[in-house]
Amino acid sequence: MRRSREIVGLPVLDLKSGNSIGWVHDLVLDNDRDEVVGVLLEGGHFFHSAKGIPRKAIVTVGKDALTVNEKTIEELKGTRWSDKVGNEVYTQGGDARGTIEDVFLDDSIEKMVGFEISDGLFSDLLHGRGTILKPHVMIDGKDILIVDNQVSPLDQANEGGMRS
Repeated sequence: MRRSREIVGLPVLDLKSGNSIGWVHDLVLDNDRDEVVGVLLEGGHFFHSAKGIPRKAIVTVGKDALTVNEKTIEELKGTRWSDKVGNEVYTQGGDARGTIEDVFLDDSIEKMVGFEISDGLFSDLLHGRGTILKPHVMIDGKDILIVDNQVSPLDQANEGGMRS
């Protein structure tokens, strides 16, 4: 698993020209299909734009850089990673579970696999942040995340919730 936060800020390198295209400013996610749509670039004329590099154009996402075969820019539709961070997490029964601090992606950076959850600074310091995996998410809404009633991100004994 990879944290989205690890990808933001990486340089984007064009393997054909050998040029740096820019830096990853944000990721665009498809909540319905749990997929990464692409990346938005910072700097230049792409800042605050919905245009970016689609996932299909990305060759690899390494530890230190993201590579593409050519500079393909298109309109990306979906939810920005930065808009998910800070969203509240609730159970179906209405119990608060914390806030989203990050989105976990698979190693190929194609699918969303879960969320890193914070229950506040004090709890984070004492217990660490928790993880809720996608199979236990009932609704991934624009402003909130609703999980099944049995999931607690800080209780490792519960299926789907574990400490990170």
